[in-house]
Amino acid sequence: MNSRSTRLAAVAAFVAALLASPVWAQGIEVCKLVPKEEVKRHLPWSDALDQLPIEEEAIGTSGSSCNYATVFVQVLPFSQGSIDALRKEGPLETTSGVGDEAYFRNNKNRYAELMVKVGSRMLTLQADGEGKMDTVKPKVIELAKVYVEALR
Repeated sequence: MNSRSTRLAAVAAFVAALLASPVWAQGIEVCKLVPKEEVKRHLPWSDALDQLPIEEEAIGTSGSSCNYATVFVQVLPFSQGSIDALRKEGPLETTSGVGDEAYFRNNKNRYAELMVKVGSRMLTLQADGEGKMDTVKPKVIELAKVYVEALR
């Protein structure tokens, strides 16, 4: 299974819980929130990958995802049930200073995952950790702060 498929599988339950949420935020296009160059500044990728298109997908009527070479970003309606579902999969680390509330998860040293509540929305970032979680985690948090500002 490739890295994109693995990431999509890892968030499938999360997305299902959000789509079932009674809280519906206004539709959004995540790829337009933050310029590609800003995303790359926080979580760099090889210049050769700049030729690949950025992939955006609508999620229901009110969410969207944007897939970059090193990070997968989603904005969906917030649902406490989605946070609770993730807690059942493993420990979440409360992360202060990002949005209204935020939770970090080290997903098997493969992905740095951050879930951030921003008003009625949930921002998620899943970045390739490749065993370098101590290096990737602060970069994911800093990029999340940029997205939070764009969402406010």
